[in-house]
Amino acid sequence: MPCRRYVIYVAWNDKKYKLGMSANPQIDLSFLNRNEGYDHIAYISSPLPLAVSDYVLSTISKPQERIGKDYSSGLKLPLVSSPARSVKRIIDAKFKQVKKELEQLKEECFLEKPLHFSSKSISIDYFSLHRYEDALEDILAGRIYYRREIERRLKERGIELDNLDVLLHLSTLRGQVQQVPSIKIAEPDRMVCNRCGHHERIKKAYCNVGKRECYFCEGCLMLGESKPCEALYAAPARPRMQENYVKSVRLNLDIAFSLPQYEAFEALARFVRKDSLSEAMVWAASGAARPEVAYGAIREILKRGGRVLFGIPRKEIMEEMNYRLTQAFPGVTVAGVRGKVTKAVKDPDIVLASAYHALKYYRNFDLVILDEAEAFPFRACDMLVNALRRARKTDGKYVYITSTPDSAMYARAQRGEVKVIMIPLRVHGIPLPVPKMIVEKDIQGERKIPDSLFGLVRETIEEDLAQLLVVVPDQGTSARIGAFLREKFMEMAYGDADRLLMSTGCQDEEQQRKVNSWVRGEFPILVTTNLTRRGDVAPNTNVIVVYADNPTFDEGALLQLAGRVGWSDSYPTGKVWFIASRMTRPIEGAIRKINLLNEEAEKKGLLETGAVKRSDLKS
Repeated sequence: MPCRRYVIYVAWNDKKYKLGMSANPQIDLSFLNRNEGYDHIAYISSPLPLAVSDYVLSTISKPQERIGKDYSSGLKLPLVSSPARSVKRIIDAKFKQVKKELEQLKEECFLEKPLHFSSKSISIDYFSLHRYEDALEDILAGRIYYRREIERRLKERGIELDNLDVLLHLSTLRGQVQQVPSIKIAEPDRMVCNRCGHHERIKKAYCNVGKRECYFCEGCLMLGESKPCEALYAAPARPRMQENYVKSVRLNLDIAFSLPQYEAFEALARFVRKDSLSEAMVWAASGAARPEVAYGAIREILKRGGRVLFGIPRKEIMEEMNYRLTQAFPGVTVAGVRGKVTKAVKDPDIVLASAYHALKYYRNFDLVILDEAEAFPFRACDMLVNALRRARKTDGKYVYITSTPDSAMYARAQRGEVKVIMIPLRVHGIPLPVPKMIVEKDIQGERKIPDSLFGLVRETIEEDLAQLLVVVPDQGTSARIGAFLREKFMEMAYGDADRLLMSTGCQDEEQQRKVNSWVRGEFPILVTTNLTRRGDVAPNTNVIVVYADNPTFDEGALLQLAGRVGWSDSYPTGKVWFIASRMTRPIEGAIRKINLLNEEAEKKGLLETGAVKRSDLKS
């Protein structure tokens, strides 16, 4: 399909003017003449790629000018010149601004002067197009699609349109549909993907269709190319009939909450019921969060006939979450969306979606939940976070459950822009183990093995009688540390070193077998780059992070690794060591946040409190 080009224009009558852009400005003039009384139009740019025309239009005009502005609006003195002179000055000024902006973008403008047209020569068959408006509205309600996707869904309904572009543009002019470039120009030297939100993964390419340099987004490439010349069309969800009344929703929650978990449950329910803030962060100690703390908030939304979206960072937990929600909310429709197969559930109350499917939603849900704690040891990707925020209705709520709050969300929470709900300790009520920092300056560059390492290994297996997880930045270091420890054990006549430790990494084909054996307690020491699943933890564990100042270990990774210690009742006081050549901001931040959680638990008098049975939540 050829690249569509868009013209920036000024439309006017004797009272007001407005700016817009269109691939066919005559359609705009016909519509504006019919509905708003505009009878003239002037092109102030040559045809441009969508992203270019969108950026230039937003730069040279104010929002009021794109809606329609009176000539005298904002003037302190009465308008003395005629409308014709006023609009001529406006058109000439805007034309100069367009040329200046295009010059900065290194785009050519082939117009020497604005081109003027009247409404007399334009005719559109509105009656024929009107027959398909309902189908288009139904397809786009609460969704964001490319033209090709809309065309495919119309064909599935037996509708084939030669003038789909005209119908889409008229819907845009009416304000029923929003049109944006798939990749937008944020600044002259910076682009952002409107589909997935990435800006650092925009790559240059040559467009064979447009015969010019172009761009695509590498972040969402597996969904098809996102390009500056392609449009995305979106429309908010329509109100549900159920939203007109309050209904009873049964919550079957037969579990034991700790006191902090129950307080978080109640706080989230109050948040969606009456809080003025639109976003809440549930900051939980690693291993202390559970999805059920959000079920009170979900019930509040369902009672009002609203819809809920659960963002799932890992597809492996989709079926488990589907089962848990179905059991907790009998009679409520729950749909899991992932891969190419989707269970056909029309207008479900609760939707579970992976990142790629969440990207298709637009202003659709009253409550959006991201349970990052369930992704352990992974963190939710930026694409999923961006998709979930876009899927929330403008007056909806967003809940972020995490043990490793990202810096941007944490900063917003500090400014009071996000409600913070804390679950500062685990069910057993023992304070979180605080990592001990060991600085060895001579290990900078990671060529020298830390002197303290073997002593900490012996302390773990001889004194604490615990298992040990030694985490390193890469697989080569894993093999080197593993060989060093084997040699040390042989020197001290510990016996068969292979029965004491194994080393592995992400490139090891036997990684999962070794991890499973360590989890089962078949050997005490595992040297690894990282673990891959929620279940890859042993109950009686200490952790050593070697070369913790390596960029691989950001603050979130260090918090997750520290969270592998002390979670079990059998060994709640496990030990964590960070060995590094220097203190870094991620190390300092991870230790500070663990201390903050412990201080919060102590301040609230929560230490060593027992579990509270909440069978009364079945109402």
